[in-house]
Amino acid sequence: MNNMATKEDVTDLKQIMMSIDSKVTNFSSRLDSVEKNLTELISDVKSEVGQVKSDLSITNTEVTQLRQDHNELERDLGIEKFKADSFPIANAHRIPAKAPVDGTKRPDAIIVRLMHYDDKQFIMAQAYKVAKKRIRIVDDLPIVMKEARNDLAKIAYNIRTKEKLQTRIRVRGVHLVLETRLNARDVWNVRKDISCV
Repeated sequence: MNNMATKEDVTDLKQIMMSIDSKVTNFSSRLDSVEKNLTELISDVKSEVGQVKSDLSITNTEVTQLRQDHNELERDLGIEKFKADSFPIANAHRIPAKAPVDGTKRPDAIIVRLMHYDDKQFIMAQAYKVAKKRIRIVDDLPIVMKEARNDLAKIAYNIRTKEKLQTRIRVRGVHLVLETRLNARDVWNVRKDISCV
């Protein structure tokens, strides 16, 4: 009888162990599912945060290389004075330039927040007119997107010099897109698309 009780105990223990093993396997798969859902949620939140940052700076424009003692921007962009005076500006301020490498300090960049997105688009459409004067007018972007835009600008420079193509960098939400074309009659083609999430 002692031997019989031992066999029953072993059988019961085996069943208990199998039940525990099954529960652990079930728990492990549920934990994997929760981990996957959490990873997807984190990715979605990062994407949404990037989009919100981009949306918040959608009416910001950054102007660099503009001398502090001159209003050449209005003249060089070809915007009539009454039109330029009609742009309602929420605020504007200078950002200190980085320390000079060659001893010549660059003028501080200006961040301008316009009240209306259409005014910004009007200015951005004219921005190419000042490129040869070493003045840049660009979208103000979150740091991650600025770094990606700088990387794309280097690639664009190489394309312009080596392949003799026209280039432009466009902002589409949290994506930066490098586009190229042969000339003004050609259509823009996507060369590189960077997601900044």
